[in-house]
Amino acid sequence: MLDAALELLGRSGAASLSVRATEDAAGLPHGSVRHHFGGRPGLVAALFDRLAEREGVSERKGAAEALEHWLGPGRSLTLARYELFLMAARDSTLREPLVRARNRFVAAAAERVGAAAAPTVVAALDGLVLDALVRGGHDPTTLRAAVAQIIGTA
Repeated sequence: MLDAALELLGRSGAASLSVRATEDAAGLPHGSVRHHFGGRPGLVAALFDRLAEREGVSERKGAAEALEHWLGPGRSLTLARYELFLMAARDSTLREPLVRARNRFVAAAAERVGAAAAPTVVAALDGLVLDALVRGGHDPTTLRAAVAQIIGTA
């Protein structure tokens, strides 16, 4: 059910994430979201952790490889992530689940760049990903150089 909701978010945006659309996309009976999550707010809150699990940041070889994945085969999940960010920016009840899930990314970055630099590096990488999503195509060589500069100057 959570994967179906993430796919809806990535494909069509937050407006498409209704309880019924999620249940239909997951092939589950109506009432499933309410039973498992109490409703749409509980579903959305659970999506942050599920997204972090699916993206598997700590399993990636490095930031450049993660970015290539997020912009390539994992693009739909990347779009879902930024939809969730926007939802949390508008709804204060979603900020805690966002911060909790984001701390997983920061912890993975801290292993590579140190705890003090990790939050800034993650924010910079987010900016790089958003820019690449908006501008379209991305050159892996340029992407790697940008990541090296971000990590080197953090």
